[in-house]
Amino acid sequence: MGKRFFFGFSMFFGLVGVLALDHLLGVTWGFYALAMVMTLGGIHELARMFRFRALPLDAPLLAFTAVLLLSYVQLIADPPRLGVLSELWHGDFQHLFAVPDSWRSFMLLIPLLVAVLYPLIGLGNKDVSNISARITNNLGVFLYLIFPIAIILWLRRVPGTGEWLVYFLLAASRLGDVGAYLMGSAIGRHKLIPYLSAGKSVEGAVFGLIFSAAGGVGITLWGNWATGGALQPLVVHWWYGAVIGLFVGVAAQAGDLVESGFKRAAGIKDSGHLVPSFGGVMDIIDNFMLTGPLLLVLLAMWPARV
Repeated sequence: MGKRFFFGFSMFFGLVGVLALDHLLGVTWGFYALAMVMTLGGIHELARMFRFRALPLDAPLLAFTAVLLLSYVQLIADPPRLGVLSELWHGDFQHLFAVPDSWRSFMLLIPLLVAVLYPLIGLGNKDVSNISARITNNLGVFLYLIFPIAIILWLRRVPGTGEWLVYFLLAASRLGDVGAYLMGSAIGRHKLIPYLSAGKSVEGAVFGLIFSAAGGVGITLWGNWATGGALQPLVVHWWYGAVIGLFVGVAAQAGDLVESGFKRAAGIKDSGHLVPSFGGVMDIIDNFMLTGPLLLVLLAMWPARV
């Protein structure tokens, strides 16, 4: 477990390094490339897990969808302006391509389009006995893996503050993981969901949420200082960061448990063998999966100034 903890932290700092380099250069290409690699790697590993149970999954279709969606977010789509996000915009956003303005606002309609197209594509498969499972599995992987990563990339592209939103997700998620591991190892007595993850405890989960809240406070205060108050519409009071961090911590733990469920269903310990003693891509990004969509919803509903 110690090696997994070490490798987990090392990869976290590697991810922060990519994000920081983009931040320094004023671009998002490094994060886009990393998101693409992680998404395609995750699809490959999930397809492997599904094959262990002879469950149908159209990995090429999912990979094609991932490339199109992430490229759309990076190259064409406008960053979000929902709720408080409109006040977090600072500076101008430069479009790479001249396309009709209506093409830039499809992001939140894409899941509906996928929900229509995937069943139609599934009907074209001659193995009619697996049509229902195939369609359900394809939609599930899209909603669990592809769309959440696209949302995080979408948030990253908010001009002036997008990098801090991703720093926030990383801090709240990873510090929650650290808190759950340290305190769970020290005082954990009551198993959280033993049939999904034998090592997770109720005590660890509670302290993980406390660490997530602390990470939310720290990163928002630092970001506000570093940007000259650009995050003030979001963090009117210091404890706002704690509240958002707490919600993100819940989503991070849920994403981790969902991936544990996939692994238990497949009868494997690690999603892959990308990193010795740690596992695969999904083992690296599992606790980020649900955080992006939740943060987007919170920002869309958050009181901007009170």
